[in-house]
Amino acid sequence: MATNGGSWVTDTQFRCIDTGLRILTTWSHAEYDSEEALARAVRDQRDPDEAAVGLATVSRLLAIELAAASGRSERAVIGDLEAMIRSLQGPRPR
Repeated sequence: MATNGGSWVTDTQFRCIDTGLRILTTWSHAEYDSEEALARAVRDQRDPDEAAVGLATVSRLLAIELAAASGRSERAVIGDLEAMIRSLQGPRPR
């Protein structure tokens, strides 16, 4: 990985992560209509690809932090998150 000035990430990687964090921050600070706040935060970004990469990276960093704090593996944390997300829709018809 090429880095600049002792940084752990490239300028492009930082821009993506910063975009994802900006979206998450805007969404989490919404005082009303959080769905609209999220949609607006995503729309306000210049590059949708940067937004997607940034959100994915921030999500993974949060999973890593949660794994470290809970003494579990990142894979276990993401597995539990996946199970919780799937349960939001209720049982699937067969």
